[in-house]
Amino acid sequence: MRIVVFGASGRTGRLIVAGGPERGHEVTAFTRTPETLGGLASRCTRVVRGDIVDRVVVAEAVAGQQGAIYAIGPEPGEPGEQAADGLLRVVRVMQTYGSRRLIVLSATGAAEAAVASRSFLARLFRPRHAAAAEPGDLRRMEVTVRQSGLAWTLVRPSRLTDAPATGAFRAGPGHSLPDAKPIARADVATYVLDQLETELNVQHAVALSG
Repeated sequence: MRIVVFGASGRTGRLIVAGGPERGHEVTAFTRTPETLGGLASRCTRVVRGDIVDRVVVAEAVAGQQGAIYAIGPEPGEPGEQAADGLLRVVRVMQTYGSRRLIVLSATGAAEAAVASRSFLARLFRPRHAAAAEPGDLRRMEVTVRQSGLAWTLVRPSRLTDAPATGAFRAGPGHSLPDAKPIARADVATYVLDQLETELNVQHAVALSG
């Protein structure tokens, strides 16, 4: 499949970019800093330098692709709404170009967190595995995906680690799994790439746990 990976130079995005060509996918890497890809750039069909706020560059990256993987989260010191706004921009461009498959990395408990965040105490005692983005931004991302009309899958991992892949992770429908444990980014990347090869989870949100 021809896919574009948004957030290709992030810690999870790099693993997706590395694994895609091994499975026969043609990968376009979208990143603000192509130089950080190093040797991974040679595995890509294309590398597009750009910022997710630039619709013209996003359109350049999406043109000709069959699908997209959105692995962009907020950078330290940057407002979380940029990731949500960027996803909306990607969805609109995909609709224009007829690119159908969309896989988006969200976070465990994103929907419940959006409601809980209205309380100061809930924000103060938010679980450590919650994503860096404000819950409302994650919720807005998920609403954008569900209303897109695309062949989407939401992937909601628990707290991410940089440990080696185990292959022994759990996946199930819903916002989170019982007794959720941290999960390796490498396992998340494997699961995301698996979704390009099946339609079982199209129009579904899936929680992941170690």
